[in-house]
Amino acid sequence: MLQPSKVAAIASIILLVLAVITRWPYGFYTLLRLVVCATAVWLAVEAYQFRKTSLAWILGALAVLFNPLIPIYMRRTQWRWFDFLALLVLTISVGIVRPRRTQATHSS
Repeated sequence: MLQPSKVAAIASIILLVLAVITRWPYGFYTLLRLVVCATAVWLAVEAYQFRKTSLAWILGALAVLFNPLIPIYMRRTQWRWFDFLALLVLTISVGIVRPRRTQATHSS
């Protein structure tokens, strides 16, 4: 079963793929910022909890870049590169940030 944070990451990845491959109205990019920022924060907290501090910092930087409250303005062509980079970071983080499996001990 997928964790809720993984579902959010997959939703962000889908939105980022759509942003990279075609042009959208401004409202789409506002939604993209909101979803990617929230997902990056969520995954950064999880990465920190699992002692993946480098990944937590990278995801934190991604959250700052995509934050919708104090937006960073760039041309669409420039954003396309950052969208692709965010796509890679989130895709990699889905595989890296996961809870460790606990082995059940059986007593005889």
